[in-house]
Amino acid sequence: MKIEKGKFYAVITGDIVSFSKLPTEKRQRLSRIMKKGSEAVRKAFKGSIPLEADVFRGDSWQLLVSDAALSLRVGLFFRAYLRAGVGAGKFDTRMAIAVGTVDFVPDDRVSKGDGQAYRHSGNALEQMTRGRNMCFRFPGQGMEESLDVLVHLVDVLAMNWSEKQALAITGALQGLKQEKIGSLWKPPITQQSVNRHLQRAGWFAVEKAVGFFEKQLLEAVI
Repeated sequence: MKIEKGKFYAVITGDIVSFSKLPTEKRQRLSRIMKKGSEAVRKAFKGSIPLEADVFRGDSWQLLVSDAALSLRVGLFFRAYLRAGVGAGKFDTRMAIAVGTVDFVPDDRVSKGDGQAYRHSGNALEQMTRGRNMCFRFPGQGMEESLDVLVHLVDVLAMNWSEKQALAITGALQGLKQEKIGSLWKPPITQQSVNRHLQRAGWFAVEKAVGFFEKQLLEAVI
């Protein structure tokens, strides 16, 4: 993959919470859902996800986002997709979003890359404190601390998403109208039902947080 020198990318490094404790059936289904999730996130954010999500060691994954401002939206989409597909319950994934430069990505394998964004993302995931499933790093930038707090607050909401709420969130993060989101169900559900799922998921707050995050990063990376 060709890397633009000096450009800020986002690397999202994640792993599955308590993977070994998941029932065998869920662990088997997870690899298929992660593959579909990779395809879905690239389709939803065309042009911003240059490569498929890389899944390694069975429970770890990594995404490269060329439009760094979209990194929180992308990470939440992938998390919601997995929770909706595997069945929320006690299932969840952790992730560390880091913005920085990228030196190289050989063989078109995201996990083989290196650079600031890679190192900060990997270190942040390893150092993430208990009770958190998401964090943000953008070293050297004044807004890092405030945006990390914002990501933490969104994380708390996401931890409580049900399977249906998570599915509704995947549509809302794409900017779909509620009638269209309803068609993600088989059979489709009503706009009123979608609205209830989004309200219970705290979408009104998530939407504002994601919008603020994107505005701050756009101003920083341009």
